[in-house]
Amino acid sequence: MLCHIALALLWLGLTAGAAPATAADTVAVVLSERGGVYAEFLDALNAGMAQSPGRRVVRLTGVAAAGEKIDEAELGDASLVLAVGAGAARALARMEGTPPVLSVLVPRLTFERIAAESGRRARPGSFSALYLDQPLSRQLNLLRFALPGRKRVAALLGPESAALAPRLRSAVSRAGFELQMEQVAEEGDIVPALNRLLPGTDVLLALPDGLVFNRNTARPVLLTTYRHQRPVVGFSQAYVTAGALAAVFSTPAQMGRQTAEFLRGLPAGRVTLGAPLYPSYFSVAVNRNVARSLGLDLPDEGVLREALEKAGEGE
Repeated sequence: MLCHIALALLWLGLTAGAAPATAADTVAVVLSERGGVYAEFLDALNAGMAQSPGRRVVRLTGVAAAGEKIDEAELGDASLVLAVGAGAARALARMEGTPPVLSVLVPRLTFERIAAESGRRARPGSFSALYLDQPLSRQLNLLRFALPGRKRVAALLGPESAALAPRLRSAVSRAGFELQMEQVAEEGDIVPALNRLLPGTDVLLALPDGLVFNRNTARPVLLTTYRHQRPVVGFSQAYVTAGALAAVFSTPAQMGRQTAEFLRGLPAGRVTLGAPLYPSYFSVAVNRNVARSLGLDLPDEGVLREALEKAGEGE
């Protein structure tokens, strides 16, 4: 209830004194869930949109959670629909006749799967994304700056991340690293695969995959890498807290800021969306305890982030 009240007050603050918006100026927002990271994203989005009041209005239209129905009539009045999270993206991809849909807080592989399964891939101008995950080039640059001299990269792919294999090989080759990679089909395969991979490599590059890297597998993965004295470069703050050496990631607030900038830059009325984009804003986290236990001395997080910003996206 407090969350709903806070969102309502924020909405009133943003619209007070602004010129009335037409339907063509309205962005309809559909959340995957209430609260949590979705509320954090929405707060940052509204704060960013307040920098140009009256030009476009962001209107929370629905939640794609189980048992809640999205009001399709409200979507039809908007110039653009913002799908926040995979649940919302999946629900909107199945709807016909909606305005263009921009998905946010969705990893690239998840978005591509939703687009393919729904037939939206054939209509890219009406279905695009601001990806949640980082470009491979940025992750490899973090590895380069944090662990100079370590060239042999291990990667463990599961059913979801298997589609990354061609792009991963290409990105690793361009970056001047060597890649050893294995694919697993079930959780019981993970530790044996790591025991084969790690002795001949310098670092494990963790990539998002629901089978390989989750709450159940985090402990055995990190214990196995520690036994082999191999650092893990991850993809989230949570994984660094759990025991990975470092990660580059974008927070919901950073994604909300970028989304607001994107919306403010759109022309008036309905739009044709361009190709999906990677995050412009990101953070770097380092686990100093893990670094000390591995005998590593890493640069400060701010130094690493600045180096990544200067290196550019590259993908």
